[in-house]
Amino acid sequence: MFEEIYREARQRVVGLTMGLSAGELGRAVPACPEWTVHQVVAHLSGAASDLVSGRMEGAPSDEWTARHVAERENVPVEDLLEEWNASGDKIAEMPRIPFQLAVDTLTHEADLRAALGRERLPDTAWQPTLVWLTPRRLTGVTVKTEFGDLGDGPITLEVEGYELWRGCFGRRSRRQIQSWNWSGPAPIDEFPFFPPRESDLVE
Repeated sequence: MFEEIYREARQRVVGLTMGLSAGELGRAVPACPEWTVHQVVAHLSGAASDLVSGRMEGAPSDEWTARHVAERENVPVEDLLEEWNASGDKIAEMPRIPFQLAVDTLTHEADLRAALGRERLPDTAWQPTLVWLTPRRLTGVTVKTEFGDLGDGPITLEVEGYELWRGCFGRRSRRQIQSWNWSGPAPIDEFPFFPPRESDLVE
C-alpha cells in the first residue's frame, strides 16, 4: 500500500511544482512555518536521496530534515525534481519502503496544495492512511467520520476525516483538536504522529 501511496504522491507533487514561478517557489508554506515551497521540495528530494544512499543517521529529526534544505538551498527546482525522480525510481525497486516516507510525502503534498491555493487532496489519496493509522494511534476511541466508524473504544469522537488526518500529522493545534466532538477526555498527547501545532491552522 505505502509503495503506491508514495509513488502517486511523488508524481502529483512533481506535476504541482514543475514550472512554478520564482514567486510561487518562494511562497511560505503555513503548515511548515519556516519553509518555502522550494524548501519543502528540497526536503522531499533530500529524504528520498538519503534513503537510497543509506544516509539515514538522525532521521527523522529536525536536524536531518534541515540538512536536506540547507544542502539544496541554491538548487533550481527542476534539478530537485530530477533528483527526486531518480531516487524515486530506485525506491520503487525496493521490496518495501518505510511507511513514514509515504505519509510524510502525502502530508507535504497537502501542505503545498494549501500554500499554492490548489484543490485539496482527493479523499482517495489520504483516506487509506487514516484507516490504517487511526486504530493504532487512537486506542480506546471510536472515531466517527463520513467514511464510517474506526475503532471500538468507550470514548467517541465525531470529526471530519480530513481534519483528523491533518491533526494526526501535526497540522492542527491543541485547541483545534480539543474543539472536536469528543465524548470524554481527548488523548491529545497520545494520538498525533507529530505534536500539535502551537497556533491554529485553517485550510
